Amino acid sequence: MKNKTRPLNQNAPVSLREITRETARAIMQLDVRPHQSGLVAPNAVSMAQAHFAPEAWMRAIYADEAPVGFAMFEDWTMVDDASVRDAHRYNGKPYVGLWRFMIDARYQQMGFGHQALEQLIAHAATRPAVATMLLSFVPNAHNPEAFYQRHGFARTGEVDDDELVMALSLG
Repeated sequence: MKNKTRPLNQNAPVSLREITRETARAIMQLDVRPHQSGLVAPNAVSMAQAHFAPEAWMRAIYADEAPVGFAMFEDWTMVDDASVRDAHRYNGKPYVGLWRFMIDARYQQMGFGHQALEQLIAHAATRPAVATMLLSFVPNAHNPEAFYQRHGFARTGEVDDDELVMALSLG
């Protein structure tokens, strides 16, 4: 059963919450606009990947009590094996990568993405010895580059799987 649109105030408080057995289906049903469909993997795929990746940290994005989005980090500081951690560095230091980020089509342009990204940046800054937050995007006409630039991210000149990489200094 598809989620029904819930009227939300643009000033609704945004929070990042753990995904539970009870909330998983609602998060999996969130989706982007049709023209954005090739820009981010479906949440169900991301959630499945996270269960097999020790570096994955995922959260649902809520506005008030309504699920409005999904985010997932690549955080190698969570991995116990030091040799694996050390193999995943950026400029010689640990980093956090924004692996997935989406706001449901019904809730875009309401400021929820901005609030959520600010909270994600704040969380990344709490990770041990992390100096940089990375992300990448598909370089097409509907990409989110300008959104990320407004939050301080800048292109690195690197390309990862045909996606352009951006970085934000957390120091």
